[in-house]
Amino acid sequence: MTVRIMTVCTGNICRSPYAQLRLQQELDTIRPGTFEVSSAGTHALVDQSVDPGSVRVLGERGVDSDGFAARQLDERMLTDIDIVLPLTTAHRKIVLSHSPRHLKRSYTVTELARLLDAADEAQPWTERLAEAVTPEERWAALPSHLTRQRGISRVAEGEDDIADPYRQGPEAFEAMAAQVDAAIERIVAFEERF
Repeated sequence: MTVRIMTVCTGNICRSPYAQLRLQQELDTIRPGTFEVSSAGTHALVDQSVDPGSVRVLGERGVDSDGFAARQLDERMLTDIDIVLPLTTAHRKIVLSHSPRHLKRSYTVTELARLLDAADEAQPWTERLAEAVTPEERWAALPSHLTRQRGISRVAEGEDDIADPYRQGPEAFEAMAAQVDAAIERIVAFEERF
């Protein structure tokens, strides 16, 4: 069994491939072969490679983006996805228009990290998910444990969004990478507990 995660942004050449490749890299260090991270765009620049700005920040982190090709999000590709991680709330709305059944399994990258932290403060994950033995069981059970937290941990519109660095300078790509890295660090820390 594999836990399938998909990151989603607009063009699928800057933010979502960065998040996909970094999250895959980090999860592979703790659970090799357990997670499969993919990505797509709501208005993808289909078949294009990763934007040079994201290639640079990925390279600085030891991640190779060769062979990547942007894909257009559609309902079919969401069929087997366990958790969707859009980069903005607007992307999440588009994901849900394709697949309403992902309502409780779709979080912006930063929202998931924030909710994991908030829920853990209420009750440690090791207690909460004690019966979920495998990573697949754990990630299948996770949304039900986050539902209450999502209701009480609301933030202002846009606060969980990661800005698009497309056609901007290196600083915009560094800022995007720093935000995504911070969220990934918290997501991976959750999985490391088990």
